[in-house]
Amino acid sequence: MSSPAIDSSAALLDWFRRSGVTGPLDACEGPFPATGVSLARWSRRQADGGVKPVSPHPGSYRIAVMLEPLESQIWVGDQAIWGGVIGANRFRICAPGSPGRWRQLSGCDIVNLFVPVQTVERLSQAAGLPEGMGLCDTPFSADRQVLDLTWKMLDAKASAGALAAQYCDGLATALLCYLLERHGGSRQAPAGKGALDGARLRRVLAFIADNVTREIPITEMARHCGMSEAHFSRAFHAAAGLPPHQYAMKLRLERACEALTGSEDRMVDIALELGFSSPSHFSRAFAQRYGMPPARYRQLHRSKT
Repeated sequence: MSSPAIDSSAALLDWFRRSGVTGPLDACEGPFPATGVSLARWSRRQADGGVKPVSPHPGSYRIAVMLEPLESQIWVGDQAIWGGVIGANRFRICAPGSPGRWRQLSGCDIVNLFVPVQTVERLSQAAGLPEGMGLCDTPFSADRQVLDLTWKMLDAKASAGALAAQYCDGLATALLCYLLERHGGSRQAPAGKGALDGARLRRVLAFIADNVTREIPITEMARHCGMSEAHFSRAFHAAAGLPPHQYAMKLRLERACEALTGSEDRMVDIALELGFSSPSHFSRAFAQRYGMPPARYRQLHRSKT
């Protein structure tokens, strides 16, 4: 039996039921009128060690946003892709149509956004991307912009009242444009033994995170996975949604954000500790990603606390 399209609140609730989620949802919104995006939030205080199915969603991408840490095991098909604690404020893009299983080993607070494939295709065409381009599967990663836009959708009724659905349409469009810029790629993922997934993907992501304060040569990353440089670069981009060096820079700048808002360290010390060649190199890279210099970022985010 094929999975029904997620094109109504009833279909969204049915997807959660088929995926082993019982009890009420904390939020169930959409589909929003222009984008067709639907949003659901659910939380549980207790763990549930049983293995739950992840029902396929062939007509939609699914964006899972973790609002609290979650200890979990996740499989896509028969391939284990995660085991351990997923940190709070992490998100993952799941491609259409992939069945899976998961186990909830702690309490959780999760937002799932279901995005019609046609909506992504329309934005991809508007951006002038080649036919067949869409959103890539991603591992769980932190991104302040994704989190901020998700929270604004959750707070839409308080912010926009009767126009909450239209407000969410604008936020969903902003989110998809942002994700297409950073995680756009071919929807035809590499298959078979040449793919970078499962344990090899987790291993190289951990290796990059542990060494992110230095420039890691592609040869070293590839050797860590037992691949040639060219093969590794293609497979990593397909699996992570970014080329290896861009992914490493993203992690480095995320750590810079934490240092800017969580410490009194000088800019020059933060730059050197994170492996930038100079404060000016740090400032240029930071402004390119976040649209402002580090000092301005620190000032703005401290004023909110």
